Amino acid sequence: MKHRYLPVALAAILVVLAACGGGKSDEQSAANAGEETSAQTESADVDTTDSAQPEEFAGAHILIMYQGSKRAPDTVTRSKEEAEELAQQLADRARKGEDFAELAKEYSDGPSGERGGELGTWTKGRMIPEFDAAIETLKIGEVSDPVETPFGYHVILRKPVEKIYCRHILIMYDGSLRKPPNVTRTKEEARERAEEVLAKARAGEDFQELAREYSDGPTATNGGDLGGFGKGAMVPAFENAAFALEVGGISDVVETPFGFHIIQRYK
Repeated sequence: MKHRYLPVALAAILVVLAACGGGKSDEQSAANAGEETSAQTESADVDTTDSAQPEEFAGAHILIMYQGSKRAPDTVTRSKEEAEELAQQLADRARKGEDFAELAKEYSDGPSGERGGELGTWTKGRMIPEFDAAIETLKIGEVSDPVETPFGYHVILRKPVEKIYCRHILIMYDGSLRKPPNVTRTKEEARERAEEVLAKARAGEDFQELAREYSDGPTATNGGDLGGFGKGAMVPAFENAAFALEVGGISDVVETPFGFHIIQRYK
């Protein structure tokens, strides 16, 4: 039987990142998927060490919880032994060719289940140690045996790291999420403005200059640059549009809860 839950600690809509300057901006948060996963910040005590070139992973997982596992809701009544057995069955099924994403949607007790278990891309040290240690041993495309953590048993699929680099222009409106006080335009006015800016960009005007002039987000000052990001880092509408672009391409107007985005992929 499938169970769904969203722990309070995982219910944040955004991952708040550093504002402008060399790091990720709050505007990237405006595009950020933000739903943190059971493999990720459920371990708030992980000690992350910076390095010049931190190793990155990408993957998906199926989380099978049991009665008494950390943050398991009351609806989870299976024993630890039953959870391990189910996780092993799912690992075997995935290795035999069943679609991993569909298995995650059907069986995973984690909030990423509805996304097919997709965890996106992360740097080593962000996941709980058992998880990072397990995925490090996998080749791209391999599925793990059940990996035990305090939250249950994880079946992990390692994926290739895919990163793209984008700029964007964000046009906000009165009522969009995290809009600054000076933004008073209506949603209809914001959409119209975004279409006008898109036309300018497609006519050949400099995208970075357009971002500096029109964008309502804090990255406006650096030409709307969001830097590099992998799958799972942005809200789905933004991610889907960005990853569909070829280098140099400009998206249609993309709507998210934060307003209307125009995205340019530059790498």
